[in-house]
Amino acid sequence: MGTAAKQTVVLGRHPLASGANVISTVGVALAYFVAARLSLFLLEPADGVAVFWPAAGVSSGILIALGSAARWPVVVGVVAATIAANLLGDRNIWSSLFFAAANAADAVIIAGLIHRFFGSPFELNELRKVLALFGVTVAATSLSGIAGTIGFALFHGSTASPPVIWFHWFSSDAIGIITTAPLAIGLASLVRNVPPRREIVEGVVALAVVALLSALLVFLPNEPWTAELAIGALCPLLLWIAARLRSAFTAVATFFIAITIVWTTIFAIGVFGDLHLSVAERVLGAQVTILATSLGALVLAALFSERRLHESAILEREARLQEALRAGGVMAFDWELSTDEVRFSQNATGILGLNSQQVLRGTEWLKHIHPEDQPRAASHFDGARPDRPSHSIAFRYCRPDGGEVWLEQIAITQFDSAGKPARINGLTTDVTERKRLDEELSLARKTAELADRTKSSFLAAASHDLRQPLQTLKILQAALEHHHRSGEARKLVAGIGQSLDTMTSILSSLLDVNSLETGNLRPSVSEFSLNEIFEPLVGDVGVTAQAGGLRLRVVRSELIVRSDRRMLAEMIRNLLSNAVRYADGGRILLGCRRAGDNVRIEVWDSGVGITEDQLPHIFDEYYQGGGGADRGGFGLGLAIVKRLGEVLDHRVEVRSTVGKGTRFFIEVPRGGSGVKVPETASPVRPYNGALLGSVLVIEDEASVRSALGRLLKLRGVEATIVATATQALTLVKEEGLHPDVLLCDYNLRGSPDGMETIKQLRAALGRNVPATVMTGDTRSLTVDLISAQGISVLIKPFLADQLLEALRGQEKRG
Repeated sequence: MGTAAKQTVVLGRHPLASGANVISTVGVALAYFVAARLSLFLLEPADGVAVFWPAAGVSSGILIALGSAARWPVVVGVVAATIAANLLGDRNIWSSLFFAAANAADAVIIAGLIHRFFGSPFELNELRKVLALFGVTVAATSLSGIAGTIGFALFHGSTASPPVIWFHWFSSDAIGIITTAPLAIGLASLVRNVPPRREIVEGVVALAVVALLSALLVFLPNEPWTAELAIGALCPLLLWIAARLRSAFTAVATFFIAITIVWTTIFAIGVFGDLHLSVAERVLGAQVTILATSLGALVLAALFSERRLHESAILEREARLQEALRAGGVMAFDWELSTDEVRFSQNATGILGLNSQQVLRGTEWLKHIHPEDQPRAASHFDGARPDRPSHSIAFRYCRPDGGEVWLEQIAITQFDSAGKPARINGLTTDVTERKRLDEELSLARKTAELADRTKSSFLAAASHDLRQPLQTLKILQAALEHHHRSGEARKLVAGIGQSLDTMTSILSSLLDVNSLETGNLRPSVSEFSLNEIFEPLVGDVGVTAQAGGLRLRVVRSELIVRSDRRMLAEMIRNLLSNAVRYADGGRILLGCRRAGDNVRIEVWDSGVGITEDQLPHIFDEYYQGGGGADRGGFGLGLAIVKRLGEVLDHRVEVRSTVGKGTRFFIEVPRGGSGVKVPETASPVRPYNGALLGSVLVIEDEASVRSALGRLLKLRGVEATIVATATQALTLVKEEGLHPDVLLCDYNLRGSPDGMETIKQLRAALGRNVPATVMTGDTRSLTVDLISAQGISVLIKPFLADQLLEALRGQEKRG
């Protein structure tokens, strides 16, 4: 390729992003022109073939880094610089215009594809982003090479064949972008997020070492030992930079190395200047070396960056957990019986006075229990059995500083395969203040009742606040899952999801038990078809059953029953969840049959079964059969079924055969034959992106609001999210917002409740907009009150797909 022609190829991209103003355009043009002229010094005089053209990477990199606002300054600047450089050579105005358009289009295509799929700002901190930059570069420069080849055919004569012209154009442009664009992207990232001083100092030192080594390689002779020295010196340096510093420093280091390879190759000096090879062979070797070095280093830096991001997220979650424990005066402990070591959460220092120790010998810890309480505590620890592994106890603890605190402990003992206790873990709450108050009361029985009422009131009042962080975590987990569709990160995200499901199940069970104990659950009896609760249950439990390799069969029925719709659904859901836990890859059947004036609802599983000695205890709270602790849960599901059956006056029975399975029965009164049977609802299915309308979200909790915004944006849902009803009404009345669906929290601080807010918004919009209310209040009275207003209900914490499916369903109604 001729030098003037390649000069045209070089002039193609460089952005400063502050709009299409004159200053930015002139700056882009000058910068691009200087980069192009410097590139010409890297040409081999013999035939004009270049190793790479950094000007191509300058324009693409800055346009990627600064976003679409820099598009027109870049386009105008590149066109001006290209025309000027060509006219200074031996080209005419028409060829200059042709190559100017090709160069500008090359940069715009690369940046446009990156912004389309990854947004702006773009950083090379993930493996998929690094690979995307390389892939987009190959695609765009392939097209640019075709345009350059056509330009040569139209305006210039050349002895080289079209494939050779295309390859030289493609390789020089691609290498220039791959080595220089990351530099521009990285520098822009450092400007946006300035690193700590320690990292800046370490980065400067590392880059200085790379620059010094690169300069040394220019003056070393081309001998086998110098090549080994170069590899042995540069690889550890790049590993150091990638592992400890941000990706931007790696980009600078690879640029230094690329420049060194170019100069030593073209001018046949230093380590890479092998005079025994032809120019074409040296150029090809240099291009391969640059590509391998840049790709390898940037991929390595991205992997380390992803690891740092994951570690940061884990540490943040750990800090939040510790803050929650500290705020509630609760500490977690884990007692490994084989080593006799007890490990405590960080807040144990303040409660137990451990002098910053978080690990104690179990025997030493037991010695601090008040002498009067030691026998009772020892009986709880020693009395655990595989069929009764949990215990709850309150005792006095003598701190090393002489103080005394009351501790309330809930724990579970885990057993090894031989049936011997292996470890004890659980939660311990500082209840000193409560005990001090109890001591002022005259009778121990009144004291216990007061403590129980206090605990129950706290749980009832905290239900909403306890569900809010779980809801935030569920939505964030779904958003994170969208970014990690495969690999180890996918497994980590899935593990987080399973833990969140377990936490949600435990929380719901604890709150339900609390409501049953306090008598706050009051049945709202009505007549309805069993299909109305069977269909949602299939959607709720079916996914979990399928993931566990189970076959869930539901025999649908139009029989009418008389009961509380939500309580009966909760009973069946707990039976199905219990079946999923113990079915062991078998089958589960849900159906019903007439039994005189009653309807018998049956849940069958082909699982491990229940032994005769365990049957009397399975409805006890916290009871888990053999191996139950390994299957998850706290042993509350069947206890809730029994208690709800007592509230509803529904008989609950169980029959089981070890090794063959278990059958549970719920007998419910039949309803009148004149009740209208609703049409069978479609089962809940994962969201498939069918929502096309806009959503107005009112949520007062900042964390939930932020998580919802991320999720809806990731799923392509157009959403406007505000904190109060006032803000929502302002958008509708004053700014003309017309949403297709309303999504509103039920308990809005400083605003009317969710139902009243939706009522006001519907009035302002002048139409009955489909709406869904999110609430952590699971009481039948609240749920029925919302449903009676023609508003669907989502109980927190719900899954991301449940939310999206509800929005899609509301849009269809609208």
